[in-house]
Amino acid sequence: MIAGVGSSHGADRLGWEVVDALQQRPLPPEVGLYHCSLPVELSSLLLLSKYAIVVDAMLGHGPVGKIHVLGADNLPQARFSSGAHGVGLSDAVGLAIALGFEPRNLSVVALDVVQPDAVWDPEWVAVLTQAVLARLTEELEKIP
Repeated sequence: MIAGVGSSHGADRLGWEVVDALQQRPLPPEVGLYHCSLPVELSSLLLLSKYAIVVDAMLGHGPVGKIHVLGADNLPQARFSSGAHGVGLSDAVGLAIALGFEPRNLSVVALDVVQPDAVWDPEWVAVLTQAVLARLTEELEKIP
């Protein structure tokens, strides 16, 4: 499962744009693609998945455009796509783990936009899509 977390606004749409780009690629039939408007929507998707890649924009320390590949154990608490009532990506992942999702089966591939009002760069989608495909390939090679 690959889920893009975000909204239709500015750099926060990055996760959705990557999922849209992946819909144009040949992927194994068992790989579902999803848009999540709120990180909390992710919890139920994780519980239905054996392995998940989550795509998101990230407020990091830069430089702008840096790709981060994170596991469940090193998600920052302050995420760019924090949803309603302050529920962020790390909270949604924590809930899924508490309910039985295996944390080692999660990869978060995020692009650092440094600030919430970052100027949108269309190249981000191509760069992040390639990073997600590379991560997916690594995981598929582990399957016997």
